[in-house]
Amino acid sequence: MKKNYTGLDVLRGLGIFILLIMHTAFYHFKGLYDLDLNNPPPIVTVIGLMLMFAGIFAMISGIAHTTQYLRKRRQLGYSHRKLWRYNTYAALSLLLVAYLYFIFTGPGIVDMANRSMNNSILVQWINTGMLAGTNMERVWYIDSLVMLGTNVFLMGAVFILVEKKYKKIINPSVYLYLALGFFVLSLIRIPLYPVYLNAYEAKDWLILSILNPLVSKNNPIFPYFSFALMGMWIAMLLAQKDWKMLVRKVVPIGTILFVGGIIAYIFLPDTMLQRGIDPIWFAIMTAQLGLFQLLICLALWYYDIRDTKAKVKPISKFIARFGVAGLSIFFIESVFSAIIARILRSLIPGFSLDIVGSLLFGLCLAVFWGFFLIFWEKAHYKYGIEYSITRILHKYGKSEKQEKLEGKQS
Repeated sequence: MKKNYTGLDVLRGLGIFILLIMHTAFYHFKGLYDLDLNNPPPIVTVIGLMLMFAGIFAMISGIAHTTQYLRKRRQLGYSHRKLWRYNTYAALSLLLVAYLYFIFTGPGIVDMANRSMNNSILVQWINTGMLAGTNMERVWYIDSLVMLGTNVFLMGAVFILVEKKYKKIINPSVYLYLALGFFVLSLIRIPLYPVYLNAYEAKDWLILSILNPLVSKNNPIFPYFSFALMGMWIAMLLAQKDWKMLVRKVVPIGTILFVGGIIAYIFLPDTMLQRGIDPIWFAIMTAQLGLFQLLICLALWYYDIRDTKAKVKPISKFIARFGVAGLSIFFIESVFSAIIARILRSLIPGFSLDIVGSLLFGLCLAVFWGFFLIFWEKAHYKYGIEYSITRILHKYGKSEKQEKLEGKQS
């Protein structure tokens, strides 16, 4: 059983690389507050769509963690208790990083109506010179890292429960049914979202505590755990080592979901940039649930199935490094871009960026981080966030991530 898949690293790395560009472009665009979200320029629509790709990270995480679960159970002989403990610490470590990130170093939350930006502590300090604390909006915000940490916890629970119910004879379709069932159940987010907003305004902490992880605006359990479950299904199929069978199962389902979501998106009123929780939101999620399966199949085929002896090309390796140690870069990229922008403003009075300029600015910084990772790789990414998490988890079990950081791919 493979420990790691190069295709997943490349696809995850590509997602992080694009996010680095889009984050920088979005938050340093001078005309941000003047955008007409009812009739945006096409390039802004594209940026908006690309910033909504958290689901692909959830699906890849589902594949990666389930592959680890299977290896720990079938090859290393972990008990359910030991696996649960390891997985829980992995989830808690990621959640700790997530909250440190969004409170101290993460990107701003845009308030278009008031033409303001709710920044993290360090970004606000760099931009204004004022050191202030955080606020309720940032603490309650469910960003992609919080979603991934929550999913890891839930995936471990589901994996153990399924194994206990079906023993070792598990039909992978169990995870497909769970994924599709949970995805349909996620429609409940539409009526619950106004309840959540009312609780937020009224500071009803009990209701808010219950609904925030489930239905909040950005990356809640509904629907993103369904993406993780779909990843678990793909991992179970990969474990059977029958690529043609995997393609016969995954590609039709992915295509149906993708095409169905696109058709619904075309005929429904376009509220995508308003980030509403409505039928258009569900159409986008449906299309993404299918699209990401197809992209994962393509990446796995190209890098892991097509020619197992082929060397990874330099450009793919450049991108794949983001998939290995990109969390460390993601953690500090908003602070770094704020510092660079502050320096440029001090050197060039009146410095500002239009949409093309902000995209180029983001691309330049992302490429810089890519070259930084080339040199950091030689030191096995020591002292980064991924390295620190593997050090913690090493006390509770074998970390496949640690082997990847050390270049021990297999």
